[in-house]
Formats: sequence, structure tokens, C-alpha cells
Amino acid sequence: MQRAWAPVTATYHEGRTSHALLVESQNAMATLVGGAAAWFVPDVAAAAAHALLDVAVRGGFDVIVTGAADPITLQEQSAAAAAQLGLRHEILPVDSAGRLRPGDLPQRALLATAAANQEIGSVQADLGSWAAASGCAVVLDASCALGWTALPPWWDRLLLDPRAWGSVPGAVAIISRQAGRPRLSDNVAAAVTCGLTAQQWAQQAGDLRERVRQQTARIRRRILAEVADVQVHGGEPGDLPHVLSLSVLYMDAEVLQTRLDTRGYAVGSGSACASRTGQASHVLSATGGLTGGNIRLGLPPGLPDEAVDGFVEAFVIVVRELRAEMGTDGL
Repeated sequence: MQRAWAPVTATYHEGRTSHALLVESQNAMATLVGGAAAWFVPDVAAAAAHALLDVAVRGGFDVIVTGAADPITLQEQSAAAAAQLGLRHEILPVDSAGRLRPGDLPQRALLATAAANQEIGSVQADLGSWAAASGCAVVLDASCALGWTALPPWWDRLLLDPRAWGSVPGAVAIISRQAGRPRLSDNVAAAVTCGLTAQQWAQQAGDLRERVRQQTARIRRRILAEVADVQVHGGEPGDLPHVLSLSVLYMDAEVLQTRLDTRGYAVGSGSACASRTGQASHVLSATGGLTGGNIRLGLPPGLPDEAVDGFVEAFVIVVRELRAEMGTDGL
């Protein structure tokens, strides 16, 4: 990465070195997921916009659709692309696991969706038959799924945000099924880092998945057994192995989050892609889940079992304390 500092358009030696490293990273990202070409843009919003417009150029679409449980960024960029192109935009309902129903998907549509839900862990339904129908295409955000589960083959453009596997921001990869002319990136260092870390993560993830899956399953099992009036999303076979969402009745999520933080456990609350706005989770709203008292867990690889058990114990104690303070214990 230290050699990837010069502008790729520069004609001197360092510029040629940066260009070669960028091309190598593009090829690595495309090869990693079975694509034909890859390029980088600064962030997820730009990636979604670029990918949608890139696919839409081929024409033949009447509508751009997203799912009600898809990331807000995808929903917003799909609406913006539809307005720019003069197409309809629809946000489709989802089932209780946040998955699209293939029967709800229209023909001649461009779909922007996520390979798996970053908040409740569910993997998207198999949309292969629909995608194969005439006039349909898919822009798929697979950031939180890479390495954790097998990626589906039914995409036209794939988005990969390196922050999902702990790498640096600044270069989100767009992978295309079709070959195209090379596209340059201003942040060469971030692009090169994305390519290197994605390969490293993909190589390591297979050895880590099962242990993390066992840990999330244990958290799910214990919390359901030890805490009354709680909904748990994730941690079941077929879900992403590292994601859990917990919704506790009669609980303020921010207070719960703060109390857990004082005990050394950092968790999220609200929507996974709108937590700074204080909005309730749009994912849980779309799936009919309990939106109050919601916290999100993302288990990192290599987490000791002792930390998992310690979190459950802290969670049980904090919930009991808060319910006692609010006078809701036993309701």
C-alpha cells in the first residue's frame, strides 16, 4: 500500500506503479466473486448510484425496485436513479424474515437489494428464476455477506464495502459480470487495501464461520431461556453466522445500550444504517418485529467464548435492573 500513493495518470515511475497496483486490485476483486471487471468509488451511496446507472444504460426497464428491509442507502439511491431516468420506483414488502417474495417482483425491473440483512442476519431469498426472466437485472450489495455465506449467482453488479470485513473506508468495489473499459480511482491506496484485505478475509472466513455460528446460537438460546418478553432475530441455521438483533419489551434501547457499554459491551441500537438519526429500525418495522428496546450484535471473528457468556450474563442483569427501575418487571 505504501507504493500506491501517486496519481494513476502520472507518467513518472511512481504513477505507473500506482496504476499497476490498482489494476491488480481490480482484477483480484473481480476474480474473488466470479466477475469480469471491477472498479472503485468512494462510498456505498456512490457505488449504488454508479451501479444502477451503469446497468440502466442497457435500457428495457420500466421500474427500479428495492425491498422494505433493504439498507436505506439502497432505497434512496434507487429512488434517485429512477427519478433521473424517468422510471417508476417501488419499495416492495418483505416477509417476516426481511426477504423479498419472488412473486411480488415485477417484470422489466431493475432490482437493488442486499444479499443478506445486516441487522437481522437473514439471507435473501433465491431470486434466480426471476432474475433470469427477460428484462430483469440485479444490483446486489453483498458487503456483509462476503466470507460469511455463499454469494448467489443472480447479480449483474455486486457491491462490496471493505468496512464490512474491518478494512479501511474510501474505496467501495463495484463488480460487473461483463468486461468493460478500465476505470480509474482517485484513492488508489484504499482501493489496493480493499483488494488485499478482501482476499485475506475470504481465505480466513471459512475456518471461522462455524465457531461464530455456535456462539450466536448460544446467545440466542440463553437469552430466550433467561429473559422474558424478548424477540431474537438471527442465530438460526441459514442466517448469517455473526449477526443478532434483540428487541426487549418495556425497554429504552439507548439506555440499554449505555448500561451494556458501561459493562464493557459495545452494541448498536435502532436501524443499522440510520442509527445516528435516532430512527426506529426500518427493518423491524418492515418485518413486523418489535422496534422498541432494540439492540444489534455483530460478533467479530476470534471472539473468546468467555466474552460471549459474559455478554449474556450482563444482558440479563441489565434488563432486570432497568425493568425494576421502571416498574415494568413482571408485566
